[in-house]
Amino acid sequence: MSETVYGKKFEQKFKSDWKKCFPETFLFRLRDQTTGYKTTSQNPCDFIAMNNGYLWMLECKETKEGTINFSKIPQLDRTDGLKDFIGLKDVQPYIIVWFRKFDKVIAVPAAEALRIKKDGHASISLKMLEDKSYYIIELPSVKLRTFLDTDYTYLLKEEVLNECKARKCFN
Repeated sequence: MSETVYGKKFEQKFKSDWKKCFPETFLFRLRDQTTGYKTTSQNPCDFIAMNNGYLWMLECKETKEGTINFSKIPQLDRTDGLKDFIGLKDVQPYIIVWFRKFDKVIAVPAAEALRIKKDGHASISLKMLEDKSYYIIELPSVKLRTFLDTDYTYLLKEEVLNECKARKCFN
């Protein structure tokens, strides 16, 4: 499979897992623009969802490496991107990353991703899970043949919500 195919398949897997975790809740895929140019989509994120009183703005990314470069996440800090929704009441903007080679899925609040970038890092690294300098959430996942079954209900755990509020990832 090509890298683009893995990314699109991960978006489908994310949608399936999210719906399994939160049945009968709103989840909407914002369609990529089809101008023929890979980087022209101006959507703020891949998915929007309503769940547990929150509006979730979710950008899904896949990488085979142990890092994902910020150049691969243009939705983070462009105008009308995820950054414009940080701090809004009951809005949770996240970047969801599947580190394919390492069988890990993480959730990074957009506010933390911007802080990582502001601190001079060029990417989000799996090593950041270990050093705890930034709030990166490893989501419980079970390995299948290629993909992972991921438990997105973990994002609603009280300690996760409280940590995000304390770090001002959302109000």
